[in-house]
Amino acid sequence: MIKEDKENTKKRLLLFLALTFLATYAFEFAVLFPKWREVRSIAALPIAAVMYIPAIAVVIVRLLTKEGFRPAYIDPRFKRGKRRYYLIAWFGPPVLTIIGVLIYFMIFRDNFSFEMEYYVGVLKDQGADYAPEVARSMVLSSAVAGFFLAPVLNFVTCFGEEWGWRGYLLPKLTELTGLKPAIFISGVIWGLWHLPLTIMGHNYGLGYKGYPVCGILAMCCFCTVIGILFSWLFIRTGSVLPSVFAHGALNGFASFGIYFTKDGGNPFIGPSVTGIISGLPFIICACIVFKLLRDDPGEAAELSEEKPSQKQEARHPERRETQEEARDK
Repeated sequence: MIKEDKENTKKRLLLFLALTFLATYAFEFAVLFPKWREVRSIAALPIAAVMYIPAIAVVIVRLLTKEGFRPAYIDPRFKRGKRRYYLIAWFGPPVLTIIGVLIYFMIFRDNFSFEMEYYVGVLKDQGADYAPEVARSMVLSSAVAGFFLAPVLNFVTCFGEEWGWRGYLLPKLTELTGLKPAIFISGVIWGLWHLPLTIMGHNYGLGYKGYPVCGILAMCCFCTVIGILFSWLFIRTGSVLPSVFAHGALNGFASFGIYFTKDGGNPFIGPSVTGIISGLPFIICACIVFKLLRDDPGEAAELSEEKPSQKQEARHPERRETQEEARDK
C-alpha cells in the first residue's frame, strides 16, 4: 500500500471509530445511565438502539470522505461453496450454545433445575406467578422458535453492528496491520464499544469482585472470540450477511442455559455463553478457524478497498471463484 492510500485509510478508520464511539457513549451515558438504577434489569432499557450506530457511521464516513460504497460487502454471494457458511451461521451459534450448556451442567450438576427455580423466581419478581411446567413450556417453545427464526428476527439490529465491525472496521484494519492482527484488534475494539453497558451490568451484572474492570476485560475477550468466528464467515464469503445471521442467532440463544439453573449461574463461568466453561465450544472453534486463516496477500486482498487491482477483484469476484472454491473444499 502506498503512503497516500495508507493515510486515507487511517483517516477513514479514525473517523469511523470517533463517530461510532462518541455517538454510542453519548447516548448510553446521557440517556441510559441516569435511568439504569431505576429499572429491574438493564434489559428494560432501549439498549438495542445503539446497535444501529456502527452502520450509520459507515454511511457518514463513506459520504464525507467520498469513498463510495463499493465494495460494500452486502452482496449475498450465495453461490456454490458459500451455502455451507450460511448454514453454519444460522445453526452454529445455538448448537455451540447447547453444547456449552451441557458441559456446564456436567460440571455443576447441583445447579441444574428442571423446575427452573431461578427463572420462576424472576417471573414472580416481575409479578407473573407461573408454575414450573408452564415456565418450562414457555422457554422450550421459545428456544425452538429461536433456533430457526432468531437470525431473521434479529437481522436489522445485528446488521447495524456487523456492517460496521466486519464490513468496514475489519477491512480497514487489514489494510494497515494484516488480517490476523486486524481480527484481534477489531475484537478488542468491539468489546470496548460495550463499555458503558458493561458498567451498567450488561452480561456480567454488578457487584462482582473487580467491578467493573474485570467485566470490561471479560467482554473484550468474549468479543474477540466471537469476532474471530464472525470474521471467518465474512472472509470466507466476502459478505457480511452470514455474520449478521450468526450474530442474530447468538443473541437469540445466549441466555438459554440460565433458565435451567437454581441461581442464575455465574456470567464469568456459565451457563451463559459469556462464561469460560459454557463458552468452551466457541473458544475451541475460534482457535480452529483462526489457525485456518492464512495471513497472506490473497486473504487480505479480499478485504482491501484502496488498491485498484483489489477493487477490481471485489467488483468481479467471479475471477477469484475457482481459487476460493478450491480453498473452501
